[in-house]
Amino acid sequence: MTVTTRRNFRGHRALIVCAAEKDRAVLTQFLVELGVTPVVQESQGEAKADKPFDLVFFDDDLGRQFGSITRMIDSVQGPAVALIGSDAPSSVNWFIERRVCGYLTKPLRKAGILASLIIAYQTYNESCETEQKLHRLEQQVRARQVVCTAAIKLIEDIGISVNDAFALLRSASMNRRLSLEDLAAMIVSGEIAVAALKEEIDSVHRLRETRLNGYL
Repeated sequence: MTVTTRRNFRGHRALIVCAAEKDRAVLTQFLVELGVTPVVQESQGEAKADKPFDLVFFDDDLGRQFGSITRMIDSVQGPAVALIGSDAPSSVNWFIERRVCGYLTKPLRKAGILASLIIAYQTYNESCETEQKLHRLEQQVRARQVVCTAAIKLIEDIGISVNDAFALLRSASMNRRLSLEDLAAMIVSGEIAVAALKEEIDSVHRLRETRLNGYL
């Protein structure tokens, strides 16, 4: 797999939740050099944001003190970078709960910030792509389940074979200019009565007979 790393962060906005003034100064200065706009959150009050943040840096010294700050950190739709000053299990677990994409150890130094930022963006983007793929797969599974449920309903209510049930669904979906999944959902919900599809069974059989005759 080829990985394309991102190194241009100009125009991005970063929320910084950090208790130590020296660490904030190092981080904000370096972010400004990269073209990132840092917004420092120093207290419990809500961060003033005229537009969303693209990423967040935070420590547990300030982040864990107030629920409002924790919610603020979690609301950022972008990479989260932990500023770690302790190896205490409770601290590490809290960072894991925030689904961090990278980390920096305190006291902060310029060295390593860029690398952590690049890795955090790469990790976040890969995570988003994975979630999107899983969502599409879940949708496909649900759609196929609905189609199978509709086919079973046709088999039980009309007394046709499995092959005829699926052939009838395909034919009915084309005749109504509906996707197979949408038609199946309408059958399962009762929006389309099974009785209304009985007339289409003969056309399915005729089509099958025509194909068979073509091979004779």
